[in-house]
Amino acid sequence: MAVKVGVPLYLVISVVFSLLLSSHHFAEADNEIAKTCALTEYPDVCTTILESDSRSSSANITGLSRIGLELTGTKASETAAVAYKLINNASSYAEWDIRATCFHIYNSSVEKINQEGLKYFDERKYENASEVVVSVNGEIHYCGTIGVVELNESNTLLDKFTTDLKTILHQLL
Repeated sequence: MAVKVGVPLYLVISVVFSLLLSSHHFAEADNEIAKTCALTEYPDVCTTILESDSRSSSANITGLSRIGLELTGTKASETAAVAYKLINNASSYAEWDIRATCFHIYNSSVEKINQEGLKYFDERKYENASEVVVSVNGEIHYCGTIGVVELNESNTLLDKFTTDLKTILHQLL
């Protein structure tokens, strides 16, 4: 014996309509990330990092740029913490020195992004924010060349993402 449940047609229609609109909204947001990252040198890295932040799903190019700056600061901070631990485990002064150099690079990168890059961005001085990213990119790239193998993965990821972020910020100019 089947149980009959009476659901008003207007309720069914409004639920279906809401689902269609929300899926269209998410498709547009995903399309914005894809469209933005397609213009970068490393679109897979760009997409993966931006999609790691739930705010990106509803962001336009300006929002994606700010989120990208924030994520750069966060990832640089995480890498600075790893570099700090590596300093304490150095087996020689030379090893300590290069690890300390990378720690300093990442620590100053966090400050540059958080104190300068985001400030310029919020003031709509996108060229200045981009210059901060260029500086951070150069320093991260340098850390990748001095032989701290434990940071290779982070160096590569942030080197690529900051390269992409420069391109994204230039789309705002």
